[in-house]
Amino acid sequence: MKGGYTTNILYECDEFLLAEKPAGLPVHETKDPNRKDFTRLLASYLHLPDLRTANRLDLGTSGIVLLGKNPDKNKEIDSLLADADKEYIFLCSGIPDWKEKRFECFLKDGNKEVQMVRSGGKKAITEFTILSQHPDENCSFGLAKILTGRRHQIRVMLRELGHAVLGDPVYSHSETETEEKRMYLHSFRLCFTDFQGQKQWVETDIPKEFSTRVGKPLSVPNQTK
Repeated sequence: MKGGYTTNILYECDEFLLAEKPAGLPVHETKDPNRKDFTRLLASYLHLPDLRTANRLDLGTSGIVLLGKNPDKNKEIDSLLADADKEYIFLCSGIPDWKEKRFECFLKDGNKEVQMVRSGGKKAITEFTILSQHPDENCSFGLAKILTGRRHQIRVMLRELGHAVLGDPVYSHSETETEEKRMYLHSFRLCFTDFQGQKQWVETDIPKEFSTRVGKPLSVPNQTK
């Protein structure tokens, strides 16, 4: 793509495609019309002027983005995304005293921050699994499967659990966590049923910054088909 950014096209059909967004690039147009964004860069690169972002990733989050190519299929593409299984990988601060945890809460949008509330919010559910612990780096590598698609869902929940995403500029517990090179959250795997009724499993590589941060290779268990 233009602007020095690169991406991988992970899956493509007549109606939509899946591409990998880099960290630090807005997924779509911001208030500043001169600021580069992933959707417009990709639309220009692929010569697809009608390209539309179906799912939103935060600025610091990298990974899989679903983009519609055919405006007549917007409703069907949104339904495909709603029914898909979505898994993220993360590095979080500290060593949790649990291996697996299902977290349920209600979230309410604010201006810059999302808050957990007792009433007036939307239900959010995430299933967390810690894949490896790295005491020397005081962090852990994990997988998060989101069962709802709320803004900042994983980030808010990990902060509440006492193990914020490394490099999170909003929800970290200390200034040292915001000195990281990036926010270590990545949309890793999307499992969906295509328009022909076939099950598809699409995933990315683990970003090299993750392994570099902990000083050793990282791995994620294969999806059970």
